Amino acid sequence: MKKIFIPAIIALSIATVSCRKERTCECKTTATEVRSGFGAQTTTDVSQTKVTTEKQRKRPFKYSEHCFSDSYSYNNDGGNGPSAWSSVTTVETECDLK
Repeated sequence: MKKIFIPAIIALSIATVSCRKERTCECKTTATEVRSGFGAQTTTDVSQTKVTTEKQRKRPFKYSEHCFSDSYSYNNDGGNGPSAWSSVTTVETECDLK
């Protein structure tokens, strides 16, 4: 029994240590607003984030740092008469887990 138990503990400890390593999540977020009506214009805002943590497992790190790609859009409007405007904003986030 000891002959199997000791190698099993060694193999388990190596597997546990090897999956814990430095993890990096890099995200790029692009927000594009298309405004029509009064003050018609298109604006784009780009931001980047990078988080690095040592001795992390892949899945828990991904969830704790919210390292997911995502895309959504929303509408907005305002003003009255000739100063009325409306806009559509699209936000896209691309994340890469290393």
